[in-house]
Amino acid sequence: MDSALEIAMRVTKAYRQLPGMAFAYGQGPVVAGFTNDSDLDIVIVWDGRTPKNRTEALKELHNGPGKPIQYDYPTYSLDRFWLNGEQVEVCHKTHEVFGRWIRDVRAGWGWEDSDASMPLYAVAGFAYGRVFADDGRAAAARNELTQFPPLLKERSHAILAGELPSYDRDLAACARRGDGLLFHEMLSRVLRHALVAWFAAENRYCPHPKWLQHWIARFGMDPRIAGLERSLWGPISLERRREIFVAMAERILALK
Repeated sequence: MDSALEIAMRVTKAYRQLPGMAFAYGQGPVVAGFTNDSDLDIVIVWDGRTPKNRTEALKELHNGPGKPIQYDYPTYSLDRFWLNGEQVEVCHKTHEVFGRWIRDVRAGWGWEDSDASMPLYAVAGFAYGRVFADDGRAAAARNELTQFPPLLKERSHAILAGELPSYDRDLAACARRGDGLLFHEMLSRVLRHALVAWFAAENRYCPHPKWLQHWIARFGMDPRIAGLERSLWGPISLERRREIFVAMAERILALK
């Protein structure tokens, strides 16, 4: 089997035959080196609209089981295929959308929703991924992200500090009633905000929560908070989980 890097370079070369590519980069656990047992995720950023005539590139690349798949929706385009034993997903975005991600995150926004494609996750994927082709704009965006945005740090801290007391009360009430589903729905929202604030306090863009503990270890983040985060997922009562989360959030807010 070819290495992920070799496959990514071959994929990028095939798509560069289409007009309008600005740059291409890889993200996710395979590119990060966390595992080989996952899809290879590549993002291609285009000037203007994503080309619809990608059939020839897919035919050139696909050499595995089944047929290659091409999805095209108004705001989302994705290709999925096999190449030399590796399943590859190529997500297509316009440079306009990519630029909006950067602007939102630098302004302290782009992380409030639970959508897996929210701008902060996308920016983290780019910032900690690997560029495979570039007309110069990927390098410029990387340079722009080098200085961590103070507004993201300030806003995530302020929102967590403001909402923690009410979430604490509501989680405690759920624990007393034994409302496990509601407890975990609320916990997932405020925990996501806490993670954003934690990563921001340590000058890191919060990545998608998949492989989260690997990112925490790679960045050498606060070990006390990391230990509390791991403790959340043990076989414990709802009340104990609330206590651990609140302790974790308070430590995050105390980071300088």
